[in-house]
Amino acid sequence: MSWLKLLVVVLVLGVTATVAPAQARPPVDISGWKTFRDDAMGFEVKHPPGWNVARSTGTLEGILLGKPRQAGEEQVSLQFFVQRDLNPNGLTIEQWYADQLRKIRTLPSRTTDTVIGGRPTIRMENTNTMGRHFMFFTALDKSDIFTISIIQPSPREQLDRTYDAILSTVRFLP
Repeated sequence: MSWLKLLVVVLVLGVTATVAPAQARPPVDISGWKTFRDDAMGFEVKHPPGWNVARSTGTLEGILLGKPRQAGEEQVSLQFFVQRDLNPNGLTIEQWYADQLRKIRTLPSRTTDTVIGGRPTIRMENTNTMGRHFMFFTALDKSDIFTISIIQPSPREQLDRTYDAILSTVRFLP
């Protein structure tokens, strides 16, 4: 095969691969999941049975939700935090986040707008020595910020399907 024909084949395959639709990941069955509710933090979330729930102590209100650690498996957990009066000016979540970035003078590797529990949410991603770190920020009320933190030990690009399923069940209490 001449180099010209080879180039055409490579280009055609490249274009075909680029245009091919991404396959949708099958949904996670959450029908048997348990519901955790925290009235003080103002939310509830579903999680797989057998996962542990622990409350953090100290100055930061937080809940750690995770799968019990098994030898040879990655740590699988999420942390939910409420930071009281972190937004005293009542900025939108987008304005608040931009203000925070200006204060720390740094940029995450990727930031996108999304929705959690029906509320506008900022999704921030960074990769470091611990893996891929996903953080979600939304306004709990006019001055409090609700944060979800996930560290995925492997640096794969997509958020694990179980995490996606858990995030889809977050509901904020009235």
